[in-house]
Amino acid sequence: MKDTDFRLDGLVAADEQSATAYDRTWICRYQTISQHDVGERSFIVAFDPSATWDAPDTPNLFSFDVVRDSGQGTFSLHGSGHATFAFAQRWLINRGCPAEALAPIADAPKPADELTVRVEDRIRHSGERLAVVEHQVIDGDDVEGWSIAVDHQDKELPVRLFLESLQPDQYTYTVREGAFADWDAVDAWLEDRSTPLPEAPEYRLDAEALRTGAALSRTTTSLPQASVAPSTPAAPVNSPQSFGRSL
Repeated sequence: MKDTDFRLDGLVAADEQSATAYDRTWICRYQTISQHDVGERSFIVAFDPSATWDAPDTPNLFSFDVVRDSGQGTFSLHGSGHATFAFAQRWLINRGCPAEALAPIADAPKPADELTVRVEDRIRHSGERLAVVEHQVIDGDDVEGWSIAVDHQDKELPVRLFLESLQPDQYTYTVREGAFADWDAVDAWLEDRSTPLPEAPEYRLDAEALRTGAALSRTTTSLPQASVAPSTPAAPVNSPQSFGRSL
C-alpha cells in the first residue's frame, strides 16, 4: 500500500475540525486501500499502521471525505474510524460516494465465499439502519475481528454481530452476521462459542427462497408429459402449431 496523499499542499483548513483531522495525518501516515476522486473531492479508505501502538481496539481503518476549494485556498477534511472494511465503505457511501467506486486498489485479502459478499453488501447499503456501538479490530497476528451494531429496523433481534475471520494461508476472509435479542445474549455467545452463530433472519429468508425455488424446479421437471389424444393428428415439425405451447 502507498502512503495516502490528501493533496492539501497550499491549502488551509476551513474549520477547526478539519485542522485537527489534518494534524493527525502527520502522526498516522495513513496508507490508501481505496480511493475515488470527483473533481476537488476525494473519498478515501485508508489503513492506520500506528493504531497498533494506541489503546487496545483503536480503529485501524479510516474513511475520509476531503473537499478542496482551490478558489478560496481551503479544504474540509472529515473522517471516521472502523474495525472492518465494509463499514468504512458504508460511511463514504452515506456521504455520496458511489459504492462501485470503492473497490480496493491495494493488494488485500479476498472474500472467501458468496455469503461474505452478501453480508458486506448489506453493510455497505444499510444507510443509517445499523449503528455500530462496539468493535474488536484485527491487529498483528489476530485472525478475528467483529463489530456489534444495533439494527434500528428489527424489534425482535436488534443486536447484530458482524464477525470477520481471516484465512491467512488462502489470503481470504469471511464475514458472518449473527442476530441477538439483547446485549447479554451477544456477550454470552462471544464468551462461550459453544453454539453456531445465530443466523440473521435476512439470510434465513433468502435460504428458504432458494430451497423453495429448487423444490419447484424439481417438481416441474418431474411432471408427466400430457399424451396426445388419438383423434388429434400430430402437427408437422415445421408447422406453427408445433411451437404454440412454447412461445
